[in-house]
Amino acid sequence: MGLAKYLLLCFCLLLSLSAAGQASLQLIDAEKTHSLTDQMRVLVDQEGGLTIEQVMAQRNDFQWPAQHNPNYGFADNALWFTTSFSNVSQQPVWLVDIKYAQNDHVDIYLVAQGKIIAQSKQGKHQAGQTFRYPSLEATLPYATRLDLYIRVQSDGEARVVPVTLSAESLHRKLQALENILWGVFYGGLIVLLFYNLTLFISLRDTSLLAYCVYISTVLIWQFVWGGHIQVYWQSPVAEWLNQHTDLLFLVIAITAGIFTYSFLDARQNAPKAGRIIIVLIVIEILLGLASLGNFLDADLENTVVYLVSMVAVSSYLYAGYESYANQFKPARYFVFAWSILLTTALAGLLGLIGWLPSNFLTTYCFQMGVFLETVLFSLALMEKSQTQLSHSVDLVTNDLRNNMEIIEEQNARLDIARKQAIQASKIKSQFLANMSHEIRTPLNAILGFSQELANTPLPTEKQEHVRIINASANNLLNIINDVLDFSKIEAGKLQINNEPFCPTELLEELAGLMARSAHSKGLELICDLSPLPKKLIGDAARIRQVLTNLVGNAIKFTRQGHVRLAVKGEDKENGLYELVFTIEDTGIGISREDRHKLFSAFSQLDGAINREYQGTGLGLAICQELVKLMRGSIELFSEQGAGTEFTVKLRVNKLSQKMSLSPYSRWKGKQVLIFDAYPPARQAMARMFKALGAVVTSCDSFTFLAAQTDTFDYLFLSCPEPQCHTYQAKLASLESLRAKHKVLLDSAPRPSQQDMTLAMFERRIARPLTLGKLDNLLQPPTPIQNDNFTRQLKSLPKASVLAVDDMEINLRLLATWLRDSPVELSLSFNGQDAADRCEKEAFDLILMDVQMPGIDGLAASRMIRKTHLNSGTPIIAVTAHAFREEKEKLLNSGMDDYLPKPINFDDLIKLIKRWCQPISQESLDWGQAMQLANDNPHHARQMLDAFIQQLPAMHSQIKAAAQSENQPQLQYLVHKLHGACCYTGVPKLKALCQELEEHLKTDHIIEAQTLMDRFNQECLQVEEQGLAFLQGESQGQSNTPAH
Repeated sequence: MGLAKYLLLCFCLLLSLSAAGQASLQLIDAEKTHSLTDQMRVLVDQEGGLTIEQVMAQRNDFQWPAQHNPNYGFADNALWFTTSFSNVSQQPVWLVDIKYAQNDHVDIYLVAQGKIIAQSKQGKHQAGQTFRYPSLEATLPYATRLDLYIRVQSDGEARVVPVTLSAESLHRKLQALENILWGVFYGGLIVLLFYNLTLFISLRDTSLLAYCVYISTVLIWQFVWGGHIQVYWQSPVAEWLNQHTDLLFLVIAITAGIFTYSFLDARQNAPKAGRIIIVLIVIEILLGLASLGNFLDADLENTVVYLVSMVAVSSYLYAGYESYANQFKPARYFVFAWSILLTTALAGLLGLIGWLPSNFLTTYCFQMGVFLETVLFSLALMEKSQTQLSHSVDLVTNDLRNNMEIIEEQNARLDIARKQAIQASKIKSQFLANMSHEIRTPLNAILGFSQELANTPLPTEKQEHVRIINASANNLLNIINDVLDFSKIEAGKLQINNEPFCPTELLEELAGLMARSAHSKGLELICDLSPLPKKLIGDAARIRQVLTNLVGNAIKFTRQGHVRLAVKGEDKENGLYELVFTIEDTGIGISREDRHKLFSAFSQLDGAINREYQGTGLGLAICQELVKLMRGSIELFSEQGAGTEFTVKLRVNKLSQKMSLSPYSRWKGKQVLIFDAYPPARQAMARMFKALGAVVTSCDSFTFLAAQTDTFDYLFLSCPEPQCHTYQAKLASLESLRAKHKVLLDSAPRPSQQDMTLAMFERRIARPLTLGKLDNLLQPPTPIQNDNFTRQLKSLPKASVLAVDDMEINLRLLATWLRDSPVELSLSFNGQDAADRCEKEAFDLILMDVQMPGIDGLAASRMIRKTHLNSGTPIIAVTAHAFREEKEKLLNSGMDDYLPKPINFDDLIKLIKRWCQPISQESLDWGQAMQLANDNPHHARQMLDAFIQQLPAMHSQIKAAAQSENQPQLQYLVHKLHGACCYTGVPKLKALCQELEEHLKTDHIIEAQTLMDRFNQECLQVEEQGLAFLQGESQGQSNTPAH
């Protein structure tokens, strides 16, 4: 009986021990961070191929680790960890953190009742980390057993797995505190970097430069090692840096050695240690090369790197002792700094290899040591600089005393001159601003109605005329802008705007614009194109301005012969593309003595040339400055009497891999016969057709042309104006020429040519021949142009727009443009009338002229913002002021956007579409979210995620305010949610917020209460669809909401 009791007691004890071993953590205190490291059991996955389902099935195979140290050392196999817990707190959202950033692969799974309820795949080699270390945010069911599984695998790095669990609110506070600490760390190092860099610029001490390089490498290493690079920089470069932390560590050791050698002047103050430092630097460089070439095993490489680095730090410390022993006083700071770093680095290394426990102190002690070391280094540098400067100060003190009165007098004069210069600059800027406004205002109407004419149905020939008129009018505006550009350049306020553009279209537009000027002087304008990418990123307007100036000058200074515009390109590193423009003429040329004057403002050649050709003397000066701003170069080669050649080289970003001139075009294999008596023009055309894949035969003789017996697909006959009558007499000999299509290339149409053109040639094309004209040639002739103008108008959303301007002609232009569109346009002729109308009527968009008599645009906008119906309506500043400061002033004053005069039709259409988007009926519109994020899916997903996280709390606050009938609070909360809806794709909820806000502003309480049910349903719908979409994205699914 006694034995039975004894056995029963042992059995109960075993059951209790087993239950205790399997007891899971209960999350009760949400204000405490729970460490799961000691509760983790481990399963070694030797092959690294186990899935979560297989691991869940092998849960009983997990073993308790032999130690509680979260450092599991170096190995290639994968480790699985598991533990259990349950949430009985009031906080549903908790976060699991693996607080070590250097693990390659970290997969986290949360399982409830055998089903995965949350998961994430993060680590250095996987994207999608929200924080600098892997984490999983999950909503935990109440009082339910939850199993946590973590898979960790690293190649060449220690597997450190400190696991914590904290409530979302506490986690947010801790993250804020950690961000502050990191900000202090990075900020302190950056301040020291710039401070010492400034000292180097003034003192030219190489040890200061070496110190700056050392701090820079420490910053880069810490940015990578600390995991911040995975949050703030996703690119192939960042991935490469993540894989080569050992190389970064070597770079730190090398730069530290160079700093030590230069700061201590080791050759003189520490000769023994100096030789050791040089040897160690060589060894570190060799190790770095071995790391780049992957010559060593990853584990061995890390061990060697850390050991060599520790030896190097010890040698630097020894060099400090030796220098101090040799009476180099600043070395005392140096010794203290390296002592601190050596101690903290040793502690961190021992923690990394597992000899010390891995905790907050051993994890971050190296960063603390680095920060203290850099501060002490800075103090050492300051003492060294003060020692060096004190002697120099003593030498010049007497001279300074003698010259003080002279310097003070000069400073007074300079101050007076400075104030006068500032005042003169202000007067000049104000004059230019007023001049720009007065000139642009009438040009707005001129260009606007000219564009209206360009978009009316016209015959093809007249289309070309109107296009050239519009281009010339815009060119006139560009000439007016030259003076403003030069003023901006002088003030250093001219900026380059990089946008996508087509280089071939830019050159074709330029050739069409300049051809009339060349042909009117009897010159040949040659457009020599090479294969170019279809899309580049650069400032097309400034490139066009440079080329227009150079080609215009070439035409102006050429009496006979030709002007050739050629372009070619070449791929460069890092996605760059170099454009090389050549503008060549057969003009008067420039002597060697006069070349230095060309790029000086208001400077021209000698008086006789100036009287003949006229000009402001600003064009080439502006060209040179614009090319410099675009980080390019402009070169000149000229021979007096023989012509001039300008070469402009610009580097832009390559956006498209498709080339404009491709042998896979519709011209491939076509038999093309070219007749042009001018060799450079004939050769340029032949090169273009060959690039398109055509079989080309070219000639310059009518005899040769008439003798051809082969059949050709196309004949291109160039007929310059001076030879027109001569050619017409010889055209009869071409009747027997076998060509399926005959095309005449000439300049502007002349009445005397109509019979010849219609009788013999199928088509007539204005010279020079370009790719766009060839594309049109393959299309059937269309006497009436496609009404692109009407199509753009019909594409506008239905919106109510108020236009405010004191000039009737500007309002009439807008009314003419928008007459046949869905836009309902209302007009106001002064600011007071606009404010009065906004009190009574709600508008979707307001176009506000800024400079009006009486109440100007800014004052009218402030009045409109105070109205109930239009307090949130977008107000667009419409002004003729051309300076960037004016634009910034308008936007800072509360206006939402900026539309410059003269108003461009395309800009107006884009602006209305941007601010008056039609309301989608979908709760979640991913297409709109992408558009609001500039087509960046990562940013769009982040914005949607942040919105979905905030929505439940905001919805609860709105419902509480509605139930308590707190109308001011309800209006404030709805307005706040309405603003948040504007940054992601929730159009239906945005529309409901807007409608609800308008009801509350106008005291329509009953209507607002009626709308609340639809509002509550839509909030729940958006939350449900948003969570489903984000979960699908995280699992790699392709189900996307409406576009």
